[in-house]
Amino acid sequence: MEHREVMEELKQSREETIIAVTVTYNRAHTLRKTLSALEGQTVQINKIIIVDNHSNEENRREIAALTEGKANIDVLWMEENLGGAGGFEYGMRYGQEKYDPQWYWIMDDDAYPRNDCLEKLLHHKGLDHLGCLAPLIWGADWREYQLYHHKSIRRFHTIDQAKFSSVEEMRSVEEIDADAFVGTLFPGDIVKQAGFPDGGMFIYGDDTEYTTRIRQKYKIYLIKDAVIEHNDPPRTSAGFGPETYWKLYYTIRNKLLIAKKYNRGWRKIAAVWLLMGQSIWQVGYSLVRKGLGRHRFLRMRLVVKGTWDGLTGKKGKTVEPKKLF
Repeated sequence: MEHREVMEELKQSREETIIAVTVTYNRAHTLRKTLSALEGQTVQINKIIIVDNHSNEENRREIAALTEGKANIDVLWMEENLGGAGGFEYGMRYGQEKYDPQWYWIMDDDAYPRNDCLEKLLHHKGLDHLGCLAPLIWGADWREYQLYHHKSIRRFHTIDQAKFSSVEEMRSVEEIDADAFVGTLFPGDIVKQAGFPDGGMFIYGDDTEYTTRIRQKYKIYLIKDAVIEHNDPPRTSAGFGPETYWKLYYTIRNKLLIAKKYNRGWRKIAAVWLLMGQSIWQVGYSLVRKGLGRHRFLRMRLVVKGTWDGLTGKKGKTVEPKKLF
């Protein structure tokens, strides 16, 4: 082997491998923007891994067209919807087995990092006891920061709330207790120690659980000047009708799973009783809330089932949204 080839090989071996993982389901129109943002970063991403959670035929065709001929993108076509949790677990596991990267950059399919976001995150890779780096999340629709994603965990892991009430009170680098999968950057060696997101949670709370798991031994840093844009959820009641009650089930179940995992002794007992009290309140709300009509009993049933499955440790896709109606 010639000297130049040896030097080039050594150079490549020293370079950091960065992979991005995104999970998509019937949202090729937002995935297009996410891919554009990833490919436009000032720091090169070596591989983009898309986990398609069994989208419909139209979206699969569009994703195939978006990625055709792009050697830097791997598309993993799932035969069923694994949920966000299962998708991220599958994508990160695939990334480790095939590329063994130094960094995993994780984000939803409606998240759009600004072009210097990754560069600004990596600028802080030397921070003490680094578990992961999180960018500040800007709401692309309502034009305000989604501070609720940058969490403080309280009351025996039964409450997670925004660590900050305003961006103005934040320093350039802040420690937080948990974060969303919206541009979080994980070192490869941390992933090897902590494992992968818990696919059994299906959806909701998997990001909180995973970052909480890392927080047990390491620190989560929020980087103020690294910004990622993210679509906002609806603010109107129309976005929270009976067709979304399945989300309440997974929220209740997964909160119980997390509280049971990260508490011991009397703290676990206290956490379970606190969350059961919240479930009782939800049942009462379902009984008295006007406008629920015949769907009030569906809501009550999902609250009770979520509580029971959380108490008994039942995981997986146990409620299928399409089968509720």
